[in-house]
Amino acid sequence: VLDRAERPAKGDALAVPDGTPLLALTTRHLADETPMQVEERLINLRAARAAAREPFAEPPPGRWLLAHVPWTEAEHAIQAARAQAPIARLLGIKAGDAALVVERRTWNGRVPVTYARLWHAGERHRLVGRFSAGG
Repeated sequence: VLDRAERPAKGDALAVPDGTPLLALTTRHLADETPMQVEERLINLRAARAAAREPFAEPPPGRWLLAHVPWTEAEHAIQAARAQAPIARLLGIKAGDAALVVERRTWNGRVPVTYARLWHAGERHRLVGRFSAGG
């Protein structure tokens, strides 16, 4: 966990009413000391009260949320972007380099639970989908 702050919502991507208590986290995930992901996450503390007390050292936020907060719906949006300097430094790449960005939102019923923007160095990742026709 690189940064952690509780703050009220104000026009955030989580789309909760302004003033809703949020936990904002920035974390970095490594594999063999290589930065693999920078995670910028907002957690709705009305939907996940215990997150305010969780240090997220182990397990990381995503895994903790799966184990402690039910969700009924999720959305992923995937895009390519140029990494701005602060994110690039954390990923070990140059500012402006290609990055793969996954934005994830989850809900429990109609209540937003979390929003995460997950940054990956472009040259270290690729997405593959395999589909079959029929049942």
